[in-house]
Amino acid sequence: MIAIRIPQPRAEPLGPQNGRYILTIMNTLTETASAIGDKMSEAKETVEEIARSAGKKLDAGRDETADRLRSAASSVRTTGRHGSETIDRIAKGTADKLDSAAAYVDDCSVSGVFAGLRQFVRRHPAGSLVAAAAVGFVVGSALRPATHARAKTGAS
Repeated sequence: MIAIRIPQPRAEPLGPQNGRYILTIMNTLTETASAIGDKMSEAKETVEEIARSAGKKLDAGRDETADRLRSAASSVRTTGRHGSETIDRIAKGTADKLDSAAAYVDDCSVSGVFAGLRQFVRRHPAGSLVAAAAVGFVVGSALRPATHARAKTGAS
């Protein structure tokens, strides 16, 4: 949390009215800073919850993808055994590649993806900023029609 330091009033106020005015401003600033801190905490919790939810969904998708790749590898092997020797060799190679892809997907984790992303951003900061701006533009463009539609519906 960001601490906001508010200066204390002078020991010798300029006058009774000025002193009260300064205290009122300081109280208002203190309350505003507190409200901002509360909103920042709420925003942080929301972002953390979204990240946890996205991580769970990514893990579920990763497991399902790995299972389907293994199933495809098994299917290719079975089909290859019923064909000629050349088809069998090609099917075995394809099945092996599908199995290795499944193993890679199984080994890949959300934290590993974020670590790789951090390394990329450190190596290519300018390109990362351009990519982030592009993503922001695309997301903003996608959200704009929905926001305008809701505003029109609510205004009617």
